[in-house]
Amino acid sequence: MNWKNLENKYTSQLNKLKEKDPYEILEVSKEANFDEIKIAYKNKVKQYHPDIADHFMVNYSQEVLKIINEAMAKIKEDKQ
Repeated sequence: MNWKNLENKYTSQLNKLKEKDPYEILEVSKEANFDEIKIAYKNKVKQYHPDIADHFMVNYSQEVLKIINEAMAKIKEDKQ
């Protein structure tokens, strides 16, 4: 797979992720308590952290982390 195809694949995945509900992004139900949400959030951050990602996926990981952080911020706002 060449770099352009790989970039297109990741761009497509990012766009799909941006369209999801914050709860879907963190893979928790809307009825989940905040402790469960925090655990899911921490697991997602670990999964996509740029320091852990392969060198060619660092930019993708950074973008996914932004989406995960935005989702967590929206959920915190909802739960207050």
